[in-house]
Amino acid sequence: MKSDSDPFAKTSAPLTWKLRVSRRARYAKLQIKPYGGLEVVIPTRFPRHQVPHLVEKHANWIRRQLEKQAALCESIELPRQISLAFDQSTTRIAYASDNISADSGPRLHIAATDYHGRVKMLRAWLRKKAWTDFPAMLESVALRTGLGYQKLGIRSQKTRWGSCSIRGSISLNDQLLFLPRATVEYLMIHELCHTRYLNHSRAFWELVEVHCPGFHQHERQLNQVRHIIPQWFLRDLYR
Repeated sequence: MKSDSDPFAKTSAPLTWKLRVSRRARYAKLQIKPYGGLEVVIPTRFPRHQVPHLVEKHANWIRRQLEKQAALCESIELPRQISLAFDQSTTRIAYASDNISADSGPRLHIAATDYHGRVKMLRAWLRKKAWTDFPAMLESVALRTGLGYQKLGIRSQKTRWGSCSIRGSISLNDQLLFLPRATVEYLMIHELCHTRYLNHSRAFWELVEVHCPGFHQHERQLNQVRHIIPQWFLRDLYR
């Protein structure tokens, strides 16, 4: 059962959820996804007709969690400036309703007047910047390491910072702009090494260390920095 409505709009309304079947799951579980409502994860052999009963059994807990998420969403404000660790830049933002004098300095002008329209323009600006900065950097890293790739894609991914396909196509997350340049470079090396080893074998990690000694600190950072992604970006990503 899946609803296209806002999962946080009316927490007293009948509960809706997204169902995910996982081969790795050993038992059914309920998850409140960040800005994404309720997700029910079940093993492949779990009887689907029992899912509504499972949800109803934990309805009080689910509604309490959804109410917390609703309160969080209501407190999210759009930024007055965007700071990017990648190039240590700060860009001030002017919205359509702002009164900006001619001598106030350069700003990113957002013409949209509604919340989602403004977020769409902010994300488009970030995506454009990623396409401006990442291709040349990846090409430079590839030449330096001698690791080639077929093509580059840039997306907004919920859980992955990057990926490499079996054909050698690399995908990078535009949210990498919020991370330090050295960590972004490591991520590029990591994905380029997957063009040789499409796994996380010992040989893969040995190759990673050849091109990025002390890579462990960057791995730790990649696993710990999701919280630095702005809330307005994440809410739009999960809605």
